[in-house]
This record gives sequence, C-alpha cells and structure tokens, in this order.
Amino acid sequence: MSCNRNFFFLLPTVFLSVVLVFTSCQSSPKTGDRQQADPDNSNTVQLDPTDAAYQRQLKNVKDSIGYFITLLKAKNENHFDFFAKAEFVDGDKAEHMWFSADSLVGNKIAGLLDNEPVELKNVIYKDRVTIDLKEIEDWAIYDKDSLVAGNFIAYE
Repeated sequence: MSCNRNFFFLLPTVFLSVVLVFTSCQSSPKTGDRQQADPDNSNTVQLDPTDAAYQRQLKNVKDSIGYFITLLKAKNENHFDFFAKAEFVDGDKAEHMWFSADSLVGNKIAGLLDNEPVELKNVIYKDRVTIDLKEIEDWAIYDKDSLVAGNFIAYE
C-alpha cells in the first residue's frame, strides 16, 4: 500500500518537471518564417557580457565563422537558411538581434532583420541590414526547421 501512495505523491512532481523542461526550452532564432515578432518580449533575454560562459561561446562563434561563410557562399547549392546575430544601436540604447543572412558584401554579411526591436526606433522588423563580420555575435544554419550548426549562445 505505501508503494502506491508514494507513486501518487510523486506523479504530480514528475509531471511538473516534464512541463518545466518543455516550457523552458529556448526558441530558435528562426522566427521570421513563423511569426513577425514576439510582442510580449517573452523571448527577450538579458545577458551579462562579462559572464565567462558567454565569453567562451563568443570565442566559439568567432573561431567557426569561416564555416558559416563557406556555406553562405554556397547558399544556392545547399538551400540552407542562414541567420546571424549582432548588436544594433540607437543612441544610448542597444539590442542584440538576429537577421536572416542572404549574402556577403566584402567583409560584411547582408540580410533582413528577423526580430522586432523592443526599444530601438532606427530599425524595424525586416529592415535590410549589413553587418561587419567582426560584429557577429552568433550564427545559425537551418535546414527547414532543423538546426544544422551554430546557435552557440542558446546552448551555454
């Protein structure tokens, strides 16, 4: 009898744990195909730029950007979707947002902003942007809805 009682006592705890795991999963940067923006900002995350784990992932981004560039150059052959993340500034305000990368222009990546700015007024969702490779903070490559490579910061 005590075994059954323990089972029923643990059942809600297990259920709650499973729910928390699924609801805490971070969404991918590939939001533009599914929705325009996150109007309630539930997908907005505050990061400490001095955090050691964050700095490690930034190094991974910089060390692997060549792979991203190689595949982006071959975009017509591989049909992947490419995204990059960078800081956007408007006066004293800054936001780190994803954009869909579609081409290289010299040492810059060009594409369309894939996030709705929270506070910035000088850029809007789907604006054309061109970002220097040195300013890329993260990158991701998707094959349809499956992550192929990148999205480093989400996994730290």
